[in-house]
Amino acid sequence: MGKNLQYKILLSLLAAGSISVYGFVNTAAAEDLIGNGSVTINSGDVYDNVYGQPENNSGEPINNASVTMTGGTINGSIYGAEGTLAETNLLGTTVTISGDSVFNSVYGAQNYNANIISGTTVEIIGNAKANSGSIYGARGNNKLENNKVLIGENANVNFVYGVYVNSPAGSGLNNYVEISGNAVVNGDIYGVFGGNSSENTVVVKDNANVQDVYGGYNYAANTTIDTLKNNHIYIIGGTANNVVGGWTMNGHSIEGSTIYISSAKINDDVYGAYHYIDSVQNDRSFSNNIITLGIGADVSESNLFGYYIDGTPSNDFNIKTEGNKLIIDNWNGSVKGVYNFSDINFDNITWDSDGTVLNIINNTEDSALADTNINLNKLNFEGGAELTTGDSMTFINGEKLGIDSGKVIVADEFTAGVATVGTGAVEVADNGNSVKYTLTEVKQNNQVNLVAENRAVAAAFINQGTDLISDSLDTISRDSNYGVKTFAAVHGNRSKYDVNSDIKINGWSTIVGVGNADKFGNGSEFSWGVFYENGSGNYRTFNEFNNEFFRGDGSLVYNGGGIAARYTNKNGVYTEGSLRAGMLKSDMDNALRDGAGNFYGYESESAYYGAHIGVGKIISLSESSDLDIYGKFFHTYTEGDSFKVANDEFEFDSINSDRLRIGARITSNKESKFTTYYGLAYEYEFNGDADMTAQGLKAPTQSLQGSSVMAEVGFNYQPTPDSPWTLELNMRGYAGERQGGSFNVQATYTF
Repeated sequence: MGKNLQYKILLSLLAAGSISVYGFVNTAAAEDLIGNGSVTINSGDVYDNVYGQPENNSGEPINNASVTMTGGTINGSIYGAEGTLAETNLLGTTVTISGDSVFNSVYGAQNYNANIISGTTVEIIGNAKANSGSIYGARGNNKLENNKVLIGENANVNFVYGVYVNSPAGSGLNNYVEISGNAVVNGDIYGVFGGNSSENTVVVKDNANVQDVYGGYNYAANTTIDTLKNNHIYIIGGTANNVVGGWTMNGHSIEGSTIYISSAKINDDVYGAYHYIDSVQNDRSFSNNIITLGIGADVSESNLFGYYIDGTPSNDFNIKTEGNKLIIDNWNGSVKGVYNFSDINFDNITWDSDGTVLNIINNTEDSALADTNINLNKLNFEGGAELTTGDSMTFINGEKLGIDSGKVIVADEFTAGVATVGTGAVEVADNGNSVKYTLTEVKQNNQVNLVAENRAVAAAFINQGTDLISDSLDTISRDSNYGVKTFAAVHGNRSKYDVNSDIKINGWSTIVGVGNADKFGNGSEFSWGVFYENGSGNYRTFNEFNNEFFRGDGSLVYNGGGIAARYTNKNGVYTEGSLRAGMLKSDMDNALRDGAGNFYGYESESAYYGAHIGVGKIISLSESSDLDIYGKFFHTYTEGDSFKVANDEFEFDSINSDRLRIGARITSNKESKFTTYYGLAYEYEFNGDADMTAQGLKAPTQSLQGSSVMAEVGFNYQPTPDSPWTLELNMRGYAGERQGGSFNVQATYTF
């Protein structure tokens, strides 16, 4: 177990140029290229060494020097900026190498005496190739901060250093290395080599092929240097060999290293911290280092170490090792061994009945996990899982693990996606070599009720459009003008529906159309119109999950069209009806939440179809007033829909709404250009059930069924009896199943 990495010291020193291993380069036919702030090398150019900006002997900082290479050959080294004076800080240098360039070592900036080297960027892309040497974002003795090395596309290089700190007292802070594309790194990669370092990052992604990767590396024989701290490695694609959050000797500590691996193949071992025991006698710490395995990480050939100490520590000093964690984040697979972790956390697990999450295939230590906490205290299964009471899954399996049942911590309740919650029981079996979790109850997460409630309210919003159709028939039939008519109306409302949890909706509906009104010789009248309708509404929701309340925002839009007609006989008895069809779209943000704290919305789209039929009688009360007694029946059918939220399947059943409205309206001032009317109506919804299943579990039915009453007042304006224009304003209030108010402005024009 463990790999003796002492040879890394020698190889790294050789790669850094302390000892030449590259032999002789024939530079007889080449000269140095020295710029005064910037240089460019093109295809066919051959130089020995290249300097974007050399020492200016003034002690002034060198700012924004650059080297651009699109082809050609460099036999020696490339320096974006180079200095020797302590006062000559190197800032903002860029080196960009592309095309079929050939070169050896590259230094974004180098000055052993400068106080600070910062903001350099070295980018190597295309088919650029390093014959020998190494790539340095920056090299110096003191502060090397905020420097970058980017290797991408098909580039091929050797050793890569975010920064190289030559002095034991120097430091590297917030430096960044990224290897991407199909790039190949034949040597090792270091976020920082030498000196104290913190907050440095190495990223390997895409199809990059690299050797060993180190977040930080410090071998310096200086006991005043303390800790490699908070260095990060992300391997999210490609292949790598050893991966080491921090490597030290000579008494240095390593704390806060993080390694994240997903969609990548690791060919050797992974260490949160690696320390080589030497002759330096002082206390040290290898704590709070974290390795996380994500989706697609292949570590089947790896041993995983929270920390590893190469050698036998002296009894004369203390070593602190606490808080080292292995996090399983939606991953499952095999590893060779797992050692020296204080905790193993299982987060966002994909449920696989009878499957295994962490399979340890070649453990070589007795009781390797005896002192490790196995944390199932945040059991968040991925959405889309089919969960059945009695199913089980093994979280850890291996040999000689020695797992202590007292150190297995399990949550009272699990969550799966956004739709399912439940309980389970944990069992440590096989003499401490396995941890199994069995489902004891599977039920629906109460938060999904809100989705069904929103669906019911969406159907109610569609119903409101039918009222506007009926109102338009009233308007085009009211005056004594006959002929072709155009009509338009805007309907605004604020309503609350008494489903399981009251939801308030603010909405606007519009209708525009063209029709005709005729009067026949027997005194009867016939009016009809074809129309386009549109509605949009918005609402807020408040939901609760894991004892936390959160707000969501929803919107509704429908678009459709139809035809409506009314026939009135000479006795004032009328019959009316309409047909309509269209599409309803609903959109919700932050409606649901999963156990990991992620918020989710959804979109749904359904066709709707509607019809209404009504009968009534207009009774004359005087020359200036009459009474309209009516009964109307409205039917609306909204198709079902299905969609996924966090991979959980939601299915809406179709909704049938059947409403009967009975009412009366008194109209007065008929002879005036201002006509007023007042009305009362009773409405009963016979159906209006919104049924839904979420991940196969039925949610409680949300129903619009029930009684409502309506009171209305309206004003109709026609400037003169012969005017083609008619304007109408209507206001209504509702109580009962539907509560709230609305207003309607409508205009007609007769040709």
